[in-house]
This record gives sequence, C-alpha cells and structure tokens, in this order.
Amino acid sequence: MTMRVMPPAGGAPTYITVNDRKYTCAMGSTLDVPDQDAFILAANGWTIVANGVGSTANRPARPLVGQDFHDTTLAKNIRFDGKTWRDPATGGAV
Repeated sequence: MTMRVMPPAGGAPTYITVNDRKYTCAMGSTLDVPDQDAFILAANGWTIVANGVGSTANRPARPLVGQDFHDTTLAKNIRFDGKTWRDPATGGAV
C-alpha cells in the first residue's frame, strides 16, 4: 500500500534514506511512499497524512472506521465513517 507522508516541521531531517530509497521533501509538501517506509519515516519525525493514496476507483475495498485516504481523483483526503467515505472538512459524502 502507498501512504502519504509529510516531513517534520523542524528538528528531524527532511532528507533520509529508508530501505535503500532516498527521500527529501520541502516543508509543507508531501510524498507518496511504500507503507513500510512510511512507518520508518514516522518513527523519525515525519507525519503520516493518509493511510492510502489512489484514485476514487482504487479506494480500499475494506477500509477501517476512521481510515484516511488521499483520493487523487478528488485531490483531497477523505475519511471512512464505517458506511461511507466523507470529506472531513465538510462532512459530505464523497
């Protein structure tokens, strides 16, 4: 699974090598990385922004309640409420 991460606001490095892959990211920007790398980055101060990234057609078939997903078709993060995906900013179904 691909996850979206954001570098730390300060203190931790924004350039890091994980599993022989080199990552660098400007403050306020995000990167899409393999899940195993996302967890290591998070342990080094990075923030996991979404527990999945993909198009509307590629949303998880069995999401967990409260799971965040970055829908690239909609260009926004959405959250599963147990029945439907919602825009966390508006509460509207997406």
